[in-house]
Formats: sequence, C-alpha cells, structure tokens
Amino acid sequence: MLKVRDLHFRHKEGSIDVLKGISFNAPRGTITSILGPNGSGKTTLFKCISGLWKAQKGEITFDEKPVTRLSPKARAKIFSIVFQDHQPSFPFSVIDVVLLGRTSYIGVFSVPSLKDYEIASSAISTVGIESLRDTPYTQISGGERQLTLIARALAQDAPCMLLDEPTSHLDFRNQIEILKKVRELALRKNLAVLITLHDPNLAMLFSDRVIVINSGMKVAEGNPKEVINEEMMKRVYKIDVNIISSGENKMVYPRT
Repeated sequence: MLKVRDLHFRHKEGSIDVLKGISFNAPRGTITSILGPNGSGKTTLFKCISGLWKAQKGEITFDEKPVTRLSPKARAKIFSIVFQDHQPSFPFSVIDVVLLGRTSYIGVFSVPSLKDYEIASSAISTVGIESLRDTPYTQISGGERQLTLIARALAQDAPCMLLDEPTSHLDFRNQIEILKKVRELALRKNLAVLITLHDPNLAMLFSDRVIVINSGMKVAEGNPKEVINEEMMKRVYKIDVNIISSGENKMVYPRT
C-alpha cells in the first residue's frame, strides 16, 4: 500500500503552499483516482510522490517502508510514471521506448541484457501491441503511444504505477480501452495504481477509490459513487449537475 501523510509543498521559501497537508492510502490491486480542477495540485502531488520534486513536509511510504530519502534509482524500482504525453526527439522503435523502463536495472556503461529484452517484450504483449514492436514510436497513434508508455512502466517492474491524465488527447474509444487495460493490470499484477483524471464519469466507471483535491487540500475521499455527487461538483467545480443512475452505474450530467 502507498501511504501519503501530511504532505506539504511550495515552490520556494516564503511562497504559498501548493499542497496543504494531503493524506491518503492507495492499496495494491486497486485504482485510486485523483480528481480536481485545473491548478488544484494533482500533477504537483505526483511529482512529489515520484521524487521529481521534494516536499517540505510529510511522509511517503510504500509497504510500510519510507521512500522520501531513497535515491532516484531506488525510487524508480517502486514507482513507475506515465505522463500525459511523450514526444521523443528521435524515432525510437516501440521496443526501444519500452526498454527505457529497465534503466534502473542497467549499469551506466552496460547495454540491455537478454532478460531486459524478454521483460520488455512481455510488457508489450501484456498491453496487446505486439504488432507495433519494431514500429517507430513517432508513427503510431495517441492511444498506441499511451499503451507503449504503460508497457514501459510495466517493464520497470515497479509495484506502484502513477498515471498523470493518461486519457488526455485521446478519443472516446481509446479513453475506455486505456482505462480498461489499466484496471486489468492493477488486478493481475497487484499494482497500486494512482491516476489523475478530469472526467468524473471515467472516475466512477474505473476507480475503486476517489480522492478530490481543491486548492492543494483534500476535500473528499471514498467510494466514487458516494464522493462524486451534486454537492461536491458544485463546491469544487462550480457547476450544477444531476447524477443519473443506470443500473449499477452513475453518470454526471451537467445542467444546461
């Protein structure tokens, strides 16, 4: 389980805190979604957890082990990250992009071993893009790029996966397919998956838990079908909505 306790972050001394005492748990085998309006601190939270930015206060543990003071290489064996989009400078093949997930296991002056290639190939197979293995990454679609980045994260063999708005820039079908694949992987690989989303409907469909942050503070946490309601949407997003039920599912419908 990933545990975040009382996390505070500011960009420089004397500035206003961007994160203000964020605390939550993200268990293995589940998807925990972070919701919040633009500028609420979602991406900042990911950068602090992954170690790209250093929080001024708070504790982050995984499986009860503190990770705040770990080296980047050691932290890379715990957290894999999938950012919103990735545009390489060179037309690397899909397999080469996925092999980058093995960086923390390869020495500075070493080359990928047969085992590294086997792990990368297995990750490509897991996300279902075997036919793209030798295709230049610059020549595949947005959905295929996201699957490639997820395969790279799997090749990293880290128990906690952080996905920062993985459905941005994707069409409706690819949004659903990507999140279905992530949910399947969380269960099959027993991963703790933390994901930021903008769409509350996608959060309700694919999340086990939802955390809502606003202005750097956690304002709600729990079952998505309970947390995502008319009052929360009005308070956080400043919009009037109706929550419509369809069988076991619910949908947020804006009032126009």
